[in-house]
Amino acid sequence: MRDWSPRGKKWLKFASVETIAREQLIQSTTSRETKEEMDDNLETKGNWLPGDLLFEVFLLLPAETLCKLRCVCKSLLNMINSTSFIEDHFRQSERVLITEISFHKENIRSPFPLPSDKKNELYFHFWDIHSGKGHKVCMPDTLGNIKCILAACNGLVLAKIAKNGGLVVMNPSTRNHVRMPLGTIGFAQECYAFMFSHFTGSYKVVHLFRGNSRNIRCEILNLTTRSWHAVDGPKSGEFGLITTHRSVSAIGALYWLPQIDGCNHVVSLGFHDEKFLTVPLPISSTKNDRLVEIGGSLSFITHATLNLIQVWILKNGNWLKRYSINRLYDITGFIPLCASTKEIFFQREEGYPLLHIYNFEAEEMQEINFKGTNRVGDLYMPHVKSLVSWDNPQLQ
Repeated sequence: MRDWSPRGKKWLKFASVETIAREQLIQSTTSRETKEEMDDNLETKGNWLPGDLLFEVFLLLPAETLCKLRCVCKSLLNMINSTSFIEDHFRQSERVLITEISFHKENIRSPFPLPSDKKNELYFHFWDIHSGKGHKVCMPDTLGNIKCILAACNGLVLAKIAKNGGLVVMNPSTRNHVRMPLGTIGFAQECYAFMFSHFTGSYKVVHLFRGNSRNIRCEILNLTTRSWHAVDGPKSGEFGLITTHRSVSAIGALYWLPQIDGCNHVVSLGFHDEKFLTVPLPISSTKNDRLVEIGGSLSFITHATLNLIQVWILKNGNWLKRYSINRLYDITGFIPLCASTKEIFFQREEGYPLLHIYNFEAEEMQEINFKGTNRVGDLYMPHVKSLVSWDNPQLQ
């Protein structure tokens, strides 16, 4: 049984989650003695609440709120920073879409305290998948001018800083970030990706690029040592264009679906052996087919007919057909964007609404109109608002 109560006590008192959330408003002016006093006196602020129940209640809060609550007292800091809490919170974290074109400076309301003289701030723009509404999250000034987002994984974002300023790995929800060196530069055809190991909880950055020859070259960035090393790249004939469909990290490898008509395989890069392999597909791919991650496994979503989409899952080297999505209308223009164990999200190739959500259990398709955007290109990539960091083994 977890015991997150202050000073090792079995029970923790507080009136409500909202009461504690209001406490963070004074964090910028609270002295060290006052915070220690607050840690001692939490039991005087309402009804008794078991530590395990407090743990479960806080799992329902968004990552940005939890980051502010860490400043209230040591007890909350220890609980929210614990590996078990970060893992459990990640499993139910909010999925959003992050845009690559919204890095502007303008007057905004920040979820974090800003200096009184700070009128302009760099921000990320997120779209809530279910409501279609957007909101902004401020970034520290130390990031400089971010040129574009390159990849996202488990709540982490890889972005390129303008004017050869290097790369930055960050968690927009916690605002934690670290600068990384650029890989080999000077190539028009290139792509970056995150690779994650469920066994070690560690991350790598993969950079593919094509020089003057037809050969595709590959280098990998170790986030611990912050250094690049070269590995043998994939075969050009098996991979196709470098600027291909977005890669997917799942089951200890990174996967690409080559942008080749009638492709019958996916290309994989192992996290630990760092070798490229091909994995046969159950059926040949079509134009709007994609790879997504579902519950930690690789999934291939294919348009079998005009009104039938099939969802295949890779288990122990074999493809298993898990779901069939039948509609009475043409769904060949529905492009898989991301998925969870309960839903799959599609963006429209053209027309409105821009997003469709299919519920596996209800077998229903919901339409979402995204407010404030009129181009599918504005919807960049799926993102999870989590507390995950790149420097602590988590999600093992």
